[in-house]
Amino acid sequence: MALLDLDNIAPRLDGNSMISIPHYKIKDGKYTVYIIKVAIDSTVWTVERRYSDFVAFDLQRFEDRKKSFLPPKKLVGNLDLEFLDERRIELEKYIRTVVELDLWLQRRRKQYALPSLTARFLDFQEYDSFFRTLEERNVRLIRYVHKPAESFESGYRWHKDEVL
Repeated sequence: MALLDLDNIAPRLDGNSMISIPHYKIKDGKYTVYIIKVAIDSTVWTVERRYSDFVAFDLQRFEDRKKSFLPPKKLVGNLDLEFLDERRIELEKYIRTVVELDLWLQRRRKQYALPSLTARFLDFQEYDSFFRTLEERNVRLIRYVHKPAESFESGYRWHKDEVL
């Protein structure tokens, strides 16, 4: 179950470095992976995702939307450093907005975990062992839920409302 210690997350992610994409790597001169940094309490991990992973995630997460909020695909010159820097910034805005939206929607539904699709895209299932017990997870979440709210894996398909 992917749960956050929401006491340590700013009500809005704008000024928070909980999720960021600090850099990218060009692999074999052929494609780019974006390094997503996730920080929960003192636990920090990184996730590598290609642009195509973001596209697959977006199609599943917002399957009823006609237009994507992802930066556009570029067929020629897609390894240009200026282009990659701009895309990195736009992908960071995108994933932070999605997480903020998911947290807000989950609070309204009285569910206290990220939806499975988003949690798996950010590899929460790999780091869940940092939460010692189910009771600890629930206590940490319940404390946060009572505060006012202001604010991939290829080949798998999760329902967007499923809780991990």
